Amino acid sequence: MGRWLRAQVAMEFIVLIGICLMMLIIFVSSTSDHTEKLNRQRDYIIIKDVAYKIQNEIILASQVKEGYNRTFYLPYEFDGKEYEIATYENQFTVIMNEMEFSLRIPKINGTIKKGNNTITNKGGIINLN
Repeated sequence: MGRWLRAQVAMEFIVLIGICLMMLIIFVSSTSDHTEKLNRQRDYIIIKDVAYKIQNEIILASQVKEGYNRTFYLPYEFDGKEYEIATYENQFTVIMNEMEFSLRIPKINGTIKKGNNTITNKGGIINLN
């Protein structure tokens, strides 16, 4: 009878360890999913902020008097992550990690680039770089 009792205790211990491991695996996987979701949300907020900064600079240049001249800086990367800026006729798009954020802007001559951007208003025409 003593041998059977020890075997039962050993079996229960193994089952308990198995259940604990399963719970740990579920916890770790849900935590990593949540972390990935938070990272994607942070990246989206970053590209949105960059896009609004660019849009505000261009709108400001279009609304002030002739002779406006200002230089603004766009970082080359955020948290070690590359991003791109694509300019179309009256809009531009900021792209990072397969996420895009587009905004409309007044017509401009030139392109938006990483680094220093000089924006001017000469005769009501907005020039970049």
